[in-house]
Amino acid sequence: MAWSTTAPELPSGSAWEQEKSVSGSSNHWSFSGKLYIARLNGRQFVVKAELTSANGGYGTYYPPEKWKLRCDVGDVTGTEDTSFDVSKGTTTFYFVGEAGEGVNITVKVGGVDAAVAVQTATFTAPALLGLTVFLKVGGVWKPAQVKVKVGGVWRDAVAKIKVGGTWK
Repeated sequence: MAWSTTAPELPSGSAWEQEKSVSGSSNHWSFSGKLYIARLNGRQFVVKAELTSANGGYGTYYPPEKWKLRCDVGDVTGTEDTSFDVSKGTTTFYFVGEAGEGVNITVKVGGVDAAVAVQTATFTAPALLGLTVFLKVGGVWKPAQVKVKVGGVWRDAVAKIKVGGTWK
């Protein structure tokens, strides 16, 4: 789970959702952005942060050297990433993580040692893609993940059922 500037491919049935806006400004630098979340396969999700670096209130541009990016999942504090250079204009970042449906995802974005405060956006992890499979365990129905072992590695699988001669 790390930040990247490479976009993952969204699977069928997934879309960017829960748009959030962030912004901050100082005398010599400002930034603004739009953040989104989408579901990937299995329990994976992706956050997209489109951040724009621009002139500050005085019309001057003295940005911090690096962006500060962090994604917290539920009660787990993420690792702060300060590896990306700040440049004037828009840069899009992606964070891929894992969370069940409904878990709080908190994203913090800003500049390293910047006069502008780090901005926060909070999302709710989207619903898992596909149908939910339930198994009865000790008399109680519980949701289950469908997995298949390929080459010795367990991978997410799609469960299908034949209804009236048609696979669904």
